[in-house]
Amino acid sequence: MLPVISIDSRKARELDISIDLQKIYYHPSGYQRTSKKLYEVSQKAGFDFTLTEVQEWVERQALHQIHMPRPKSRFIPCVSFSNITVPFHIIQGDTCYMSHHQVKNQIYKYALNCIDIASLLEKLFKSRYCPRIFMVDKGTEFRGEVIFLANKYNVKIYIARNKESMGIVERFNRSFEEYIYLIQDAVEMRLPPGERCRDWIDNAPIFLKQYDNSVNRMIGMSPAEARKKKHVYRLASKPRKGPMGFDEEKLPFHVSVRYLLKPGELEGGRRRVTDMNWSPQIYRIKERLS
Repeated sequence: MLPVISIDSRKARELDISIDLQKIYYHPSGYQRTSKKLYEVSQKAGFDFTLTEVQEWVERQALHQIHMPRPKSRFIPCVSFSNITVPFHIIQGDTCYMSHHQVKNQIYKYALNCIDIASLLEKLFKSRYCPRIFMVDKGTEFRGEVIFLANKYNVKIYIARNKESMGIVERFNRSFEEYIYLIQDAVEMRLPPGERCRDWIDNAPIFLKQYDNSVNRMIGMSPAEARKKKHVYRLASKPRKGPMGFDEEKLPFHVSVRYLLKPGELEGGRRRVTDMNWSPQIYRIKERLS
């Protein structure tokens, strides 16, 4: 007797779909980024695949997975500084570009002038508020003499890899610029055409004093009050909708996942329109924190 070979019609159908759609989807002349477009092309080619079958096949393709749209911003985890509770243990520094203002023979271009950075930081390092870690960006203004002073006073310099890590000082720069330029714009409206106001240096101490004694929403107190405490705990930036902590839904073990990439992560920080949104590698969950 001849052997009987049983063929699963469903699996045979899936194999036919996979072979035929691969020829269309990965062909250089084709550009079907959505399952609907791929379905229309397959119909024109004479195939009888349904839209649901095409959608299921597309969702299994790695090329489609890594270019899937990014989730809405409220679902994306942000940089957290909640584990930093000791005041002045870690500080962030940055220069804020301002309109040029000349005082005698000195022209000020930044809110923290590049020439004065080392001397100003030395006053901070000598004071009782000397930090343990000084976070800066990749700019050249915090090199040379600044590194020498940090080593002298046993302060570690941490260079942030992205803007998100410098979110606190970047937000302060924004508040500083909004305050300063609001005053300058009001003064310039009363000046003759062509004249500009550059008195931000005189107005800066007023803003800093007001800011220092204003309640910060993230810590529920003013910076002046926070400096007097041993520990300051950060409040939640946004109310969380849904379960948290142990009640939050967890992925099961041995699940294959791709993680969300930061913009420009695979290109050294240079963001491109064609960058993938999800990791090209697949990771398996082996353990989790309970």
